[in-house]
Amino acid sequence: MSNSIAFYKMPAIAAYQLAVKQGDAALEKMAARKDVKAEVDYFRNNIQSVKSVDDLFKDRRMIQFVLDATSLGKESGKMGLIKKVLTEKAEDSDALMNKLVDKRFKMAAALLQLGEKGLSKIQRESTKDDLAELYVKNKYEAGLAKQNSGVPLAMYFKENAGTVKNTYEILGDQRMRHVVTTALGLPLELANQSVEAQAAAIEKRMKVSDLKDPKFVDKLAKRFLMASDTGMGTGGVEKWKLNLFA
Repeated sequence: MSNSIAFYKMPAIAAYQLAVKQGDAALEKMAARKDVKAEVDYFRNNIQSVKSVDDLFKDRRMIQFVLDATSLGKESGKMGLIKKVLTEKAEDSDALMNKLVDKRFKMAAALLQLGEKGLSKIQRESTKDDLAELYVKNKYEAGLAKQNSGVPLAMYFKENAGTVKNTYEILGDQRMRHVVTTALGLPLELANQSVEAQAAAIEKRMKVSDLKDPKFVDKLAKRFLMASDTGMGTGGVEKWKLNLFA
């Protein structure tokens, strides 16, 4: 990856520590990359001229930017599903987003609010800033994943672990769930058990309150990376990608 330190063939823990050390400096380098800047500028310069949600989805370059920013870039082959989900209203209990196991769709819908507000939210300066920042961050993490696929998962865990309120929030987040279950040595087959049994298995091995401790979070992230490197995880770092439907 240009404008960044390469992690290729570096042990996962070493790559993770280097990525953490780079921090905002790495994101600034990514934001300055010509190809990344071109997509951010295209979005900023053209979103105001979009007249309808349908027009947004017709502009393939722009909608791809939005999907990349909201972590849905690799789902672009499912545009019908994406459009349906992102144009629904979150408060509708029958909305498809509320039936999907993959919470990225609902998070994207909540940020964009296309179903509730049309284009008014996505055309706000604050939302444009948020999407630009998320786009750069996701591009950086995608680069990390190509070189060491466990690192961005560990970084995601490190960034979000402190917000977890209960075990069910861990189970509801595929990436968080994969890091925790792998680090704790729980088998992939755990997913076949009831949600209550899965929660109990995690709670037997750790306290959710421990996730407020940065040292504990860092230790768990490194344990996950060690398991990933040695092939002792619950089926590999890509196994966090579960079926879309519950």
